Amino acid sequence: MRYALRKQDKIASVYSEAYLKEHIISSLDSYFGNTSDEHITDDISQEGYVTSTGEDYPILKVNDLSDDNAMLEFAVIGLECDILKLSFLGRIKG
Repeated sequence: MRYALRKQDKIASVYSEAYLKEHIISSLDSYFGNTSDEHITDDISQEGYVTSTGEDYPILKVNDLSDDNAMLEFAVIGLECDILKLSFLGRIKG
């Protein structure tokens, strides 16, 4: 399974290009490169992220490779073919 991260330009403008590359992209690359499709599916939480318009999306939490004490949260927007569409929600303390 692969991933597509939405709005990378916006993430870089809010956090920085370095944070996007060193924390978010490297963590996602590592996670998707080392985790089986079945395990990824199991890791997607059904607790949900509810948008202001009332849409409810499942959440995927990934370890932040650059910070052992944090995790990164993503809303799972959809799955097309074998590509998981993700929207970055933020960083949480682990």
